[in-house]
Amino acid sequence: MDDLFIPLWPPAWVEDHTLSDEQLVAAGEDVRLMSAVRSDERVLLSVSWPGGRRYLMIDPHGGAAEAYRAGETSTDSELARSIDAMWSQALQLAKQILDGDLPAFGEQPKKRRRWRGGD
Repeated sequence: MDDLFIPLWPPAWVEDHTLSDEQLVAAGEDVRLMSAVRSDERVLLSVSWPGGRRYLMIDPHGGAAEAYRAGETSTDSELARSIDAMWSQALQLAKQILDGDLPAFGEQPKKRRRWRGGD
């Protein structure tokens, strides 16, 4: 699919709004996670890769989240794993924001401790 038909950052969600605090949160070889704050205080997260993007808009005050995917899913299994890992990081960041635990952008999200049974 040609990138001309894929919505670019910022997505259409920012029409009639301004963006501030645009940040590159994390980047891999072919996958990037970006964030920005919309003028109504909603936070936009974007995971992008060659040929596609996923967007997530969250309201830190508890409103409904919106998600959108544009472009093709990757047929390359390594790239698909990288996309899923970055999307997982975006979801973890969104949860932190919704929980009021706002990380400083550029800071890695806190790692979860895995439960270990009956030692």
